[in-house]
Amino acid sequence: MISIKNSLVIAVGLIIALSTQVFAQKNVGDDAPDFTYTSLGNEQYTLSELEGKVVYIFFFGANCSHCRANGPVTESDIYQSFKDDTSFVALGLDTWNTSASSVNNFKSITGISYPLLLNTQQSLVDYYGNSSAYDRSVVVAKDGKIAYKGTGFVNTDVEQVKNSITAELNVTTSNESPGLDLPGSHKLDQNYPNPFNPSTTIRFSLSQPTNVQLKVYDILGAEIATLVNTRLGQGEQNVTWDASNQSSGIYFYRLITDEGVFTKKMMLIK
Repeated sequence: MISIKNSLVIAVGLIIALSTQVFAQKNVGDDAPDFTYTSLGNEQYTLSELEGKVVYIFFFGANCSHCRANGPVTESDIYQSFKDDTSFVALGLDTWNTSASSVNNFKSITGISYPLLLNTQQSLVDYYGNSSAYDRSVVVAKDGKIAYKGTGFVNTDVEQVKNSITAELNVTTSNESPGLDLPGSHKLDQNYPNPFNPSTTIRFSLSQPTNVQLKVYDILGAEIATLVNTRLGQGEQNVTWDASNQSSGIYFYRLITDEGVFTKKMMLIK
Protein backbone atom coordinates (compact mmCIF):
# COMPACT_ATOMS: atom_id res chain seq x y z
CA MET A 1 0.00 0.00 0.00
CA ILE A 2 1.40 3.40 -0.98
CA SER A 3 1.58 5.89 1.90
CA ILE A 4 0.34 9.46 1.68
CA LYS A 5 3.94 10.64 1.98
CA ASN A 6 5.06 8.48 -0.93
CA SER A 7 2.09 9.63 -2.98
CA LEU A 8 3.08 13.24 -2.43
CA VAL A 9 6.66 12.50 -3.48
CA ILE A 10 5.43 10.83 -6.66
CA ALA A 11 3.07 13.70 -7.40
CA VAL A 12 5.81 16.30 -6.93
CA GLY A 13 8.08 14.27 -9.20
CA LEU A 14 5.45 14.19 -11.91
CA ILE A 15 4.90 17.94 -11.64
CA ILE A 16 8.63 18.60 -11.98
CA ALA A 17 8.88 16.26 -14.96
CA LEU A 18 5.93 17.89 -16.69
CA SER A 19 7.26 21.37 -15.94
CA THR A 20 10.62 20.47 -17.42
CA GLN A 21 8.93 19.25 -20.59
CA VAL A 22 6.77 22.37 -20.90
CA PHE A 23 9.60 24.85 -20.42
CA ALA A 24 12.28 23.03 -22.43
CA GLN A 25 12.24 25.55 -25.25
CA LYS A 26 14.69 27.58 -27.30
CA ASN A 27 15.06 31.34 -27.32
CA VAL A 28 16.58 34.03 -29.52
CA GLY A 29 20.33 33.52 -29.71
CA ASP A 30 20.13 29.76 -29.14
CA ASP A 31 21.07 27.21 -31.78
CA ALA A 32 17.95 26.41 -33.79
CA PRO A 33 16.92 22.76 -33.25
CA ASP A 34 17.65 20.79 -36.38
CA PHE A 35 14.99 18.83 -38.26
CA THR A 36 14.46 16.74 -41.36
CA TYR A 37 10.98 16.55 -42.88
CA THR A 38 9.32 15.73 -46.19
CA SER A 39 7.25 18.30 -48.07
CA LEU A 40 3.99 17.98 -49.96
CA GLY A 41 6.11 17.80 -53.10
CA ASN A 42 7.93 14.79 -51.62
CA GLU A 43 11.17 16.74 -51.20
CA GLN A 44 13.25 16.37 -48.04
CA TYR A 45 14.36 19.46 -46.10
CA THR A 46 17.02 19.44 -43.38
CA LEU A 47 17.48 22.72 -41.51
CA SER A 48 21.22 22.28 -40.88
CA GLU A 49 21.79 21.85 -44.60
CA LEU A 50 20.39 25.36 -45.12
CA GLU A 51 23.14 26.99 -43.05
CA GLY A 52 24.33 30.11 -44.86
CA LYS A 53 20.74 31.05 -45.67
CA VAL A 54 18.12 32.96 -43.68
CA VAL A 55 15.23 30.58 -43.00
CA TYR A 56 11.68 31.74 -42.26
CA ILE A 57 9.51 29.13 -40.51
CA PHE A 58 5.72 29.28 -40.23
CA PHE A 59 4.43 26.86 -37.59
CA PHE A 60 0.80 26.07 -38.43
CA GLY A 61 -1.97 23.54 -37.99
CA ALA A 62 -3.51 22.47 -41.30
CA ASN A 63 -7.03 22.34 -39.83
CA CYS A 64 -6.57 25.36 -37.56
CA SER A 65 -9.09 28.10 -38.46
CA HIS A 66 -6.93 31.06 -37.44
CA CYS A 67 -3.89 29.52 -39.19
CA ARG A 68 -5.97 29.38 -42.36
CA ALA A 69 -7.04 33.00 -41.90
CA ASN A 70 -3.56 34.30 -41.07
CA GLY A 71 -1.49 32.10 -43.37
CA PRO A 72 -1.92 34.33 -46.44
CA VAL A 73 0.13 37.15 -44.84
CA THR A 74 3.13 34.84 -44.67
CA GLU A 75 2.88 34.45 -48.44
CA SER A 76 2.00 38.00 -49.50
CA ASP A 77 3.87 40.08 -46.93
CA ILE A 78 6.84 37.89 -46.03
CA TYR A 79 7.65 35.30 -48.69
CA GLN A 80 6.90 37.55 -51.66
CA SER A 81 9.11 40.27 -50.15
CA PHE A 82 12.22 38.08 -50.04
CA LYS A 83 11.70 35.16 -52.44
CA ASP A 84 14.06 36.57 -55.07
CA ASP A 85 16.99 36.63 -52.63
CA THR A 86 18.98 33.42 -53.07
CA SER A 87 20.00 33.60 -49.39
CA PHE A 88 16.38 33.30 -48.22
CA VAL A 89 14.24 30.20 -47.69
CA ALA A 90 10.67 29.92 -46.34
CA LEU A 91 9.19 26.73 -44.91
CA GLY A 92 5.77 25.94 -43.46
CA LEU A 93 5.61 23.22 -40.80
CA ASP A 94 2.33 21.41 -40.15
CA THR A 95 2.45 20.87 -36.38
CA TRP A 96 -0.92 19.11 -36.24
CA ASN A 97 0.56 16.08 -38.03
CA THR A 98 -2.46 15.91 -40.30
CA SER A 99 -2.72 14.04 -43.60
CA ALA A 100 -1.11 15.23 -46.81
CA SER A 101 -4.57 15.94 -48.21
CA SER A 102 -5.34 18.25 -45.29
CA VAL A 103 -2.08 20.14 -45.80
CA ASN A 104 -2.80 20.37 -49.51
CA ASN A 105 -6.21 21.83 -48.67
CA PHE A 106 -4.48 24.33 -46.35
CA LYS A 107 -2.15 25.28 -49.21
CA SER A 108 -5.13 25.93 -51.49
CA ILE A 109 -6.97 28.03 -48.90
CA THR A 110 -3.99 30.19 -47.94
CA GLY A 111 -2.37 30.49 -51.36
CA ILE A 112 1.02 29.63 -49.87
CA SER A 113 3.55 28.74 -52.58
CA TYR A 114 6.60 27.98 -50.44
CA PRO A 115 7.21 24.37 -49.28
CA LEU A 116 4.88 22.93 -46.63
CA LEU A 117 6.37 20.13 -44.55
CA LEU A 118 4.48 17.19 -43.03
CA ASN A 119 4.35 15.70 -39.51
CA THR A 120 6.42 18.37 -37.79
CA GLN A 121 4.87 18.58 -34.30
CA GLN A 122 8.15 17.62 -32.63
CA SER A 123 9.78 20.78 -33.92
CA LEU A 124 7.08 22.93 -32.32
CA VAL A 125 7.88 21.24 -29.00
CA ASP A 126 11.61 21.73 -29.60
CA TYR A 127 11.22 25.45 -30.28
CA TYR A 128 8.34 26.42 -27.98
CA GLY A 129 8.32 23.73 -25.31
CA ASN A 130 4.76 22.63 -26.09
CA SER A 131 2.56 21.51 -28.96
CA SER A 132 -0.02 24.32 -28.76
CA ALA A 133 2.02 27.40 -29.79
CA TYR A 134 1.23 27.14 -33.49
CA ASP A 135 0.43 30.07 -35.82
CA ARG A 136 3.88 31.47 -35.03
CA SER A 137 6.81 32.85 -37.02
CA VAL A 138 10.47 32.00 -36.43
CA VAL A 139 13.53 33.34 -38.25
CA VAL A 140 16.75 31.32 -38.27
CA ALA A 141 19.95 33.24 -39.04
CA LYS A 142 22.65 32.19 -41.49
CA ASP A 143 24.74 30.84 -38.63
CA GLY A 144 21.95 28.49 -37.54
CA LYS A 145 20.86 30.50 -34.49
CA ILE A 146 17.35 31.71 -33.74
CA ALA A 147 17.18 35.37 -34.79
CA TYR A 148 13.47 35.92 -34.12
CA LYS A 149 10.80 33.93 -32.31
CA GLY A 150 7.20 35.11 -32.48
CA THR A 151 4.94 35.04 -29.44
CA GLY A 152 1.69 35.90 -31.23
CA PHE A 153 -0.20 34.86 -34.35
CA VAL A 154 1.67 35.49 -37.59
CA ASN A 155 -0.55 38.42 -38.57
CA THR A 156 0.50 40.37 -35.44
CA ASP A 157 4.26 40.63 -35.97
CA VAL A 158 4.78 40.82 -39.73
CA GLU A 159 6.93 43.97 -39.55
CA GLN A 160 9.15 42.54 -36.81
CA VAL A 161 9.63 39.40 -38.87
CA LYS A 162 10.48 41.37 -42.01
CA ASN A 163 12.91 43.57 -40.08
CA SER A 164 14.61 40.50 -38.68
CA ILE A 165 14.91 38.85 -42.10
CA THR A 166 16.25 42.07 -43.63
CA ALA A 167 18.83 42.40 -40.88
CA GLU A 168 19.97 38.79 -41.23
CA LEU A 169 20.25 39.03 -45.01
CA ASN A 170 22.49 42.08 -44.55
CA VAL A 171 24.96 40.15 -42.40
CA THR A 172 27.32 39.55 -45.31
CA THR A 173 30.57 41.28 -44.50
CA SER A 174 34.25 41.11 -45.25
CA ASN A 175 34.73 38.98 -42.13
CA GLU A 176 33.09 36.12 -44.05
CA SER A 177 35.92 36.04 -46.59
CA PRO A 178 38.38 33.22 -45.82
CA GLY A 179 41.33 35.44 -46.68
CA LEU A 180 40.49 37.87 -43.88
CA ASP A 181 40.72 35.16 -41.25
CA LEU A 182 44.41 34.59 -41.94
CA PRO A 183 46.90 35.54 -39.21
CA GLY A 184 48.25 39.05 -39.52
CA SER A 185 45.00 40.62 -40.70
CA HIS A 186 42.50 42.85 -38.93
CA LYS A 187 39.81 40.87 -37.13
CA LEU A 188 36.50 41.69 -35.42
CA ASP A 189 35.32 39.12 -32.86
CA GLN A 190 31.81 38.31 -31.70
CA ASN A 191 30.81 40.41 -28.70
CA TYR A 192 30.61 38.75 -25.32
CA PRO A 193 28.24 38.05 -23.74
CA ASN A 194 25.67 37.77 -26.51
CA PRO A 195 22.76 38.11 -25.94
CA PHE A 196 23.54 40.67 -23.25
CA ASN A 197 22.00 43.01 -20.69
CA PRO A 198 22.90 45.82 -20.28
CA SER A 199 26.56 45.84 -21.35
CA THR A 200 28.80 43.80 -23.60
CA THR A 201 32.44 43.73 -24.63
CA ILE A 202 33.55 44.06 -28.25
CA ARG A 203 37.02 42.79 -29.07
CA PHE A 204 38.99 43.44 -32.23
CA SER A 205 42.61 43.07 -33.28
CA LEU A 206 44.69 45.15 -35.69
CA SER A 207 47.59 43.78 -37.71
CA GLN A 208 49.10 47.26 -38.11
CA PRO A 209 48.43 50.87 -37.05
CA THR A 210 45.30 52.25 -38.70
CA ASN A 211 42.50 54.78 -38.36
CA VAL A 212 39.61 53.11 -36.54
CA GLN A 213 35.93 53.79 -36.06
CA LEU A 214 33.73 51.43 -34.06
CA LYS A 215 30.04 52.25 -34.43
CA VAL A 216 26.76 50.70 -33.28
CA TYR A 217 23.61 50.68 -35.43
CA ASP A 218 20.03 49.61 -34.79
CA ILE A 219 18.11 47.15 -36.95
CA LEU A 220 16.92 49.96 -39.25
CA GLY A 221 20.48 51.15 -39.90
CA ALA A 222 20.37 54.26 -37.70
CA GLU A 223 23.65 55.03 -35.94
CA ILE A 224 23.27 54.60 -32.17
CA ALA A 225 26.76 55.17 -30.82
CA THR A 226 30.38 55.77 -31.78
CA LEU A 227 32.58 53.79 -29.43
CA VAL A 228 35.95 54.46 -31.06
CA ASN A 229 37.08 57.20 -33.44
CA THR A 230 40.86 57.49 -33.46
CA ARG A 231 44.07 55.98 -34.76
CA LEU A 232 45.21 52.85 -32.96
CA GLY A 233 48.36 50.79 -33.02
CA GLN A 234 48.82 47.12 -33.76
CA GLY A 235 47.32 44.67 -31.26
CA GLU A 236 44.13 43.63 -29.52
CA GLN A 237 41.51 46.08 -28.29
CA ASN A 238 38.55 45.62 -25.95
CA VAL A 239 35.67 48.09 -25.89
CA THR A 240 32.60 47.95 -23.64
CA TRP A 241 29.19 49.17 -24.79
CA ASP A 242 26.65 50.05 -22.12
CA ALA A 243 23.16 49.76 -23.66
CA SER A 244 21.23 50.71 -20.53
CA ASN A 245 19.36 53.41 -22.44
CA GLN A 246 18.51 51.22 -25.44
CA SER A 247 15.53 48.94 -26.06
CA SER A 248 15.72 45.18 -26.48
CA GLY A 249 16.43 44.08 -30.02
CA ILE A 250 19.02 43.35 -32.69
CA TYR A 251 21.96 45.72 -33.13
CA PHE A 252 24.99 45.76 -35.40
CA TYR A 253 28.51 46.87 -34.57
CA ARG A 254 30.86 47.93 -37.35
CA LEU A 255 34.62 48.27 -37.33
CA ILE A 256 35.80 50.70 -40.00
CA THR A 257 39.52 50.73 -40.81
CA ASP A 258 41.75 51.94 -43.62
CA GLU A 259 41.90 48.37 -44.91
CA GLY A 260 38.24 47.40 -44.76
CA VAL A 261 34.90 47.29 -42.95
CA PHE A 262 33.82 44.50 -40.60
CA THR A 263 30.28 44.04 -39.25
CA LYS A 264 28.68 41.69 -36.75
CA LYS A 265 25.30 41.33 -35.07
CA MET A 266 24.42 41.35 -31.37
CA MET A 267 21.25 40.96 -29.32
CA LEU A 268 20.14 43.07 -26.35
CA ILE A 269 17.54 41.35 -24.17
CA LYS A 270 16.10 43.17 -21.15
